[in-house]
Amino acid sequence: MPGLLLSDDLVKLAADKRNPCPTGWFQFNSRCFMFVETARTWPKAERHCMFLGEKLKPVHNTVKYLGANLASVHSSDESTFLQALVLIKTGSFPLTWIGGFDAVQEKDRLWFWSDGSKFDHENWAEDEPSNTRGAREPCIQMNSGDENGWQAESCGRRYPSVCSIRTCLIHQTIT
Repeated sequence: MPGLLLSDDLVKLAADKRNPCPTGWFQFNSRCFMFVETARTWPKAERHCMFLGEKLKPVHNTVKYLGANLASVHSSDESTFLQALVLIKTGSFPLTWIGGFDAVQEKDRLWFWSDGSKFDHENWAEDEPSNTRGAREPCIQMNSGDENGWQAESCGRRYPSVCSIRTCLIHQTIT
């Protein structure tokens, strides 16, 4: 099963001493991700991610952390990785906040990431994004529907979340 294989790979990566991620965070490309089980509203989940990032110190002067936010998603592989991370931590696919939100003007439906990166990948569940419940739904949760896609949701609902932090390797020059 591909998801299970990815789950095993995540465990191996977490144990890798060269992994630039802090304890409890998992690496994918140049970022580290953490599943946060405590259910919070989207704004409180975003603030919690930022708080977690502020507490991190550089690792042995070789890795610097460049700020944490709710996770942005930039590829199908990254989306699969996040689903595997949630599966490892929970044994299932609960609805989970990620860092997507839409513009103030509902008719525009312009989506952004809370970390400021380009909104260059989408993984919407069938018939999403929508406002089917009649309320404004400007925040994105993952693991919706049969394909575990994204769903637009009211930001005041409480869900677990995935945080991400960018890493930067610090190269030391010997003189």
